[in-house]
Amino acid sequence: MLTIAQVGLRGFGKIHLERAARLAGLGRVEVVAGCRSNGQDYGFPCYENLGEVLSHRDNIDIVSIASPIDTHFAFAAQALDYGAHIFLEKPPVASLDQFRELEGLADKAGKAIQVGFQSLGSAGINRMKELAATELGEIRSVQVWGMWLRTTGYFQRARWAGKRVLDGVRVADGVCTNALAHSIATACRIVDLVSLDQIESVETELYHCFNTESDDTSWVKIRRNDGVPIDVSLTLCGPTQENPTVTLVGSRGRAQFQYTEDVIIWYNGGAPHVEHVARTDLLENLVDHIEKHVPLLVPLAQNAGFMSVLEATQSAPEPMQIQPEHMVWHGEGADSHPVPDGIETFQRTCLGEGIGYADAQAPWGDSAAKAVWKPR
Repeated sequence: MLTIAQVGLRGFGKIHLERAARLAGLGRVEVVAGCRSNGQDYGFPCYENLGEVLSHRDNIDIVSIASPIDTHFAFAAQALDYGAHIFLEKPPVASLDQFRELEGLADKAGKAIQVGFQSLGSAGINRMKELAATELGEIRSVQVWGMWLRTTGYFQRARWAGKRVLDGVRVADGVCTNALAHSIATACRIVDLVSLDQIESVETELYHCFNTESDDTSWVKIRRNDGVPIDVSLTLCGPTQENPTVTLVGSRGRAQFQYTEDVIIWYNGGAPHVEHVARTDLLENLVDHIEKHVPLLVPLAQNAGFMSVLEATQSAPEPMQIQPEHMVWHGEGADSHPVPDGIETFQRTCLGEGIGYADAQAPWGDSAAKAVWKPR
């Protein structure tokens, strides 16, 4: 039975504990320590920080990390130095430099790092690849769409929420890097964008309606050396909450993957086909990897495509504030939320035409928000 130390017990840490509890019920793992408990009894010893956990325990097989983004690298480095495998919540780290360094540390330690992009455990990834190869014809467009509705209270849940930098340290929160990060990671995996060598450039156009530092309404284009671009249009300021999608548009048809629901809708001239696909729990996959040498589904090294977008958004100028005359606020207090004018129309226009909000003539779009990042 493998032993787990859980870093971060609240927020998404609760989900980590639920997944570990399921495997514990199967006799496969045991959570033997945690940190940052705030006095709550979890049924296992809790410590102030990971350093204390590792100094008091000599039998930790997996360190599961669900802490603030800016702490991921330091905790992961500690765990590797100790000799543990890692389950690392997304985004894995806050910069491309940290990503490269952590890759090197993991290789040196000979330990696995599984990144918590849960959608990459879906069988929908391979099914979308199959459809691209057999049913859709020549792929002409890859479109990533996300419309979520978040409230003012969402950005009050933690001190780091809505921050690009906190206390002089990059946090890298934002719609692209955190809230809807799965959408970008999913698209990159479907088209096998796993290396920086495949990336020509990343264009960004970042905005925010909320009184935050981070972007909440953004357009991104990932230009590839080995395929058509990936066009991304994401917002946390939608009038409604919708299932985010990754869509492949081909010469003979199109396929849409609703990755939060594990549903694929595709057609190539006839009636739409609707398929429900299975999903593998990533913690279980990590356990299988350690015990049975099953390949990891989301190894750290294969997240280069997503990390290029993270670096591009954080290297770009600060997101541009959408002015009050171009948005409408709904609700009150912590339940209030803004909706920029015409967001639904302009998101679809951006994806359909492969252009940003400014070029789509959004009234709040501004060419000054445009930036281009290229890998070194």
